[in-house]
Amino acid sequence: MYADTIKNFSVGGAEKAHAIRHDPLAFLIGAAMAGAYIGFGDILMFTVAAHVDPAWIHLVMGIVFSSALTIVVFAGSELFTGTAMYMPLAVLSGRSRLIDMLGVWVLCWLGNLFGGLMLAALFHLAGGGVLLGDGSTEFFSVVAGKMSTGAEQLFARGLLCNWLVCLAIWMAARTDNAAAKIMLIFWPITIFVAAGYEHSVANMFTFAMALIGEHPTGITLAGAAHNLLWVTLGNLVGGSVFMAAGYWLQGRNDGHVSFAPIPAKTEDPQGRR
Repeated sequence: MYADTIKNFSVGGAEKAHAIRHDPLAFLIGAAMAGAYIGFGDILMFTVAAHVDPAWIHLVMGIVFSSALTIVVFAGSELFTGTAMYMPLAVLSGRSRLIDMLGVWVLCWLGNLFGGLMLAALFHLAGGGVLLGDGSTEFFSVVAGKMSTGAEQLFARGLLCNWLVCLAIWMAARTDNAAAKIMLIFWPITIFVAAGYEHSVANMFTFAMALIGEHPTGITLAGAAHNLLWVTLGNLVGGSVFMAAGYWLQGRNDGHVSFAPIPAKTEDPQGRR
């Protein structure tokens, strides 16, 4: 029932493992692109939210932020939260090793961080738009709230977020219709943003924007590190356990799902995510 989808994602994971061993710079560039693409979604989300009726603000933020993952999926890039599902499936399928999975996670996270930092620096040079203009009060308030939230809540919000993000990627991969992919991405992303869950890569850009230049005293590098630690761990569990392991356990008895390794250099039909 899920054999083809599992195979496609496990092949994609094997490709990522091959990339970090043989061309890590190219992989880092792809990861930096994903960090920037998610950052563009943040810019749109906070810009629109600054002038929306409070009764609708969470829904509108969710609707517009779905543009970020849509860009990642269609443009092709290396998103850390997506690898939380790709790499465990590659390991479970026998196409990659645990060390490869950890290597992809670390390199992708760092690349996403670099992309978010780069975009934040450029956006500051451009003036900061609404985020540092007439919407700065709301923006800094959101950032301060993220940094002051407790570890358990951040972990749970990160888990729920990436369960939905990976669900969006999973569903989009099960159709070849571009319009259907867009709609399948739209709903889970709208849910996670509207519900206030936490995405580590989105937070990378958000924190960089808040920390560069003048900012309230409650916004600190330590607060950013606290948030990213627990949200990252939650994102990994959401993608690895709730998506990868969940669908693997459902499809493990399918005759088309095997542990047989395949050649490392195989095209990923779904593109890099």
